[in-house]
Amino acid sequence: MTVDVPQRPAPGPAPDAAVAVPAVDEAWIAAPRRDRHLARLARLGRALRAPAVGIPAAVFLLVVLACFAGPALLGLPSPVTGDLADAMAPMGSSGHLLGTNELGNDVLSRLLHGGRVSIVVGLGATAISLVAGALLGVTAGFFGGFYETFVMRLFDTLLAFPGLILALVIADYLGPSLTNTTLAISLFGVSRFGRLAWSQTLTVRHRDFVTAPRSDGAAAHRVIFGHILPNVLPPLLGFALFTIGTAMMIEAGLSYLGLGVPEPEPTWGNLIASGDAYLSSDPRLVVLPSMALFVTVLSLNLVADGLRGRLTEER
Repeated sequence: MTVDVPQRPAPGPAPDAAVAVPAVDEAWIAAPRRDRHLARLARLGRALRAPAVGIPAAVFLLVVLACFAGPALLGLPSPVTGDLADAMAPMGSSGHLLGTNELGNDVLSRLLHGGRVSIVVGLGATAISLVAGALLGVTAGFFGGFYETFVMRLFDTLLAFPGLILALVIADYLGPSLTNTTLAISLFGVSRFGRLAWSQTLTVRHRDFVTAPRSDGAAAHRVIFGHILPNVLPPLLGFALFTIGTAMMIEAGLSYLGLGVPEPEPTWGNLIASGDAYLSSDPRLVVLPSMALFVTVLSLNLVADGLRGRLTEER
């Protein structure tokens, strides 16, 4: 006698059941691209209104304005020409608010022009690191496979070298100049931006706002630049603010050792190096560029830390 035993249904949703899309992802997919950008800018605006972010951001902007617009507005003399008859003039001297150095150069002019060069090196090196690292990290996380393995081993190799030592070796090999210093420092951050972009890509590549256009046949570059990159960019930009300060510190170290931007072009690093011989007799030649570098890097770090915390809370 044969008995028909009913089969237990297989676990999982019924064949015709629709897979639910999270409400947040569904709204994000349906939103026009312009509205997405406006939402990101609104989050950034709310973060900047917080005193813990807005005050250090205002300090940094004030430093930038002073360095780039101050010499022209104040009518300061050239930072590379001076009169030996006015050498080592004290602070408050006629025509020299912060005095002069051992060659008769105006200290305030050299301080502001030096800050201009240091900020340009920090921004340039960070921009190169951000672009190169983000592209490598996002594409590695998106495509996976052998390409991902190769890129991650490349990042591991770069991370194996101490950043300052790597910059020293490259700067010594290329020679001291503004361009070579920027390139040498930029290699310090490529692997760090790349690993951060890669990890962020892994967290969003299976989200519905990424899988939906892929299932519709969208090209890979459209998915990467239209859906993945805008969502991994906020933490990268927060880390970039930290990196600007770090790049400025590395540039100061290289210039102090004579491997950065060469004299007579002033930077905060070589201002500290040139004033080192007069530290006991006239410490202002070292204290002023050191304090300028300290305040600038501290303000950047405070802005980065505040933005990271507030943007993460709202994501």
